[in-house]
Amino acid sequence: MGNWAETHRVRARVTFAGGRSIEGDLHMQPCTALHRDVETPLEMLNRAEEFFAITLPSSGVALVAKSQTTLVTCMAIGSDIDSDRAPGGKSVRLDVMLSDGAELSGCAYWALPPTSARPIDFLNTTERFFALTDDAATHYVNRGFVQEVHPLG
Repeated sequence: MGNWAETHRVRARVTFAGGRSIEGDLHMQPCTALHRDVETPLEMLNRAEEFFAITLPSSGVALVAKSQTTLVTCMAIGSDIDSDRAPGGKSVRLDVMLSDGAELSGCAYWALPPTSARPIDFLNTTERFFALTDDAATHYVNRGFVQEVHPLG
């Protein structure tokens, strides 16, 4: 993870398998190998490392297992969906039901080849997390905890 003094902090709520949650600041790298902009939460969550750090309000740090993270919610930070748009991308509203019974609705965006641009193709990509944005927040959903999805358009 680089120097923490140089990271960009993003306020988030992390929900674990079983329903427990914690709140604090995620640490985004100031730039990535792919671009010079600040790393997004989606990019951080989809890095190969199995754990990420979150600074807690009490000034402690929790090292969180991605494999046990159901959902990461960031309130009104700007949308990865907007920043990651590429020509030929597609946006669709989804109702997502998680294995713990939670339900989310929002907009997902993906840029896949035209021959593989269906919602099922998006859900079957290899990245662990995907972004789902509603009016208040961006939710980063762990595909491993998705039980059912209903495309709405």
